[in-house]
Amino acid sequence: MNRTCPPTLLWHRRVLTMLLIFLCGCQSDDAADKPLRLKMAHVYEVSAPTHAYGTAHLAERLNAANCDLDVTVYPAGQLGSEAELLEQLVAGELDIAISGPSFLAMWHPPLGVLDAAFATRDLDHMLETARGEEMAPHWDKLREKYDVRVLDTWAYGSRHITSNVPIRHPDDLDGFRLRMPGARIWQASGDALGASPMPISFAEVYLALQQGIADGQENPVPVIKAKGFHEVQKCLNLSGHIQSSIQILVNERVWQRMDAEQQVALMKAVRDLGNDVYRGIVADEQRLIAEWREDGSMQIVEDVNVDAFRRRARDFFSSGFAFSELYNEITAESAESQEP
Repeated sequence: MNRTCPPTLLWHRRVLTMLLIFLCGCQSDDAADKPLRLKMAHVYEVSAPTHAYGTAHLAERLNAANCDLDVTVYPAGQLGSEAELLEQLVAGELDIAISGPSFLAMWHPPLGVLDAAFATRDLDHMLETARGEEMAPHWDKLREKYDVRVLDTWAYGSRHITSNVPIRHPDDLDGFRLRMPGARIWQASGDALGASPMPISFAEVYLALQQGIADGQENPVPVIKAKGFHEVQKCLNLSGHIQSSIQILVNERVWQRMDAEQQVALMKAVRDLGNDVYRGIVADEQRLIAEWREDGSMQIVEDVNVDAFRRRARDFFSSGFAFSELYNEITAESAESQEP
């Protein structure tokens, strides 16, 4: 007996088969979208606290959160300079990037306040300010204008001056060729300290110090060690003139693609790692200063007249800058909090 199926049954079977193939294909596509794969890049070396204590562990933290987020980090300028990374972030070619206030100030000038000398008194105050109400409207401007969301601010370190003679007072910087980054805010901070700032590229600083083209430079202690500046400078002057920060940025369109669980997980991982970076920076600074003091690698100048530098800088930045009003608000609050 012929058991061939009726044409109508064959048709139904074919439709069912096609439907199953379609559904399987859709499941495969969904699976391919999970986890959501993110690309992150920054310019800091793998040995720098930003990476060593922070971004090197981001993928691990997100995997532990089981949030279907997977991130690949490209450190040390592998994907371009800081300016190029920001361009890629805005264009959507990069999902997460790191930049500092002076670069972001080219988009929204008031953000430069965080790189102005003596705007904040220490790293704790800087982080409190950056994460607080004063800065929130300015971070919002980046999101509104450029589709860039600030996930968090991380500490980069307290910046101190190195030299071949002790620097204790602004008068000691008269005619002193102090290498500082080329951005206008950094150069202005050099002026505010009383120095003659020089915009020498970071890669050329060691040679400039060695050959006497520059009299000194300023950076956080771990950076001074990493770049070998202690080999060509005799004094570490504990000026703490800028409490340096960096911002962790995400493309807003990428952020909106995440579900609520993913957003919470990313924010938590970034904030937790920022705290790890802060602790690592403080510990590294204390350890290196103790080592240099003990072995005589550098003279540690601790009796810097910080108040004299602070007064000079605050007079300098109190007017004439896009961030002067904000600077005055932050420094006024800082002064009030220090009153007995």
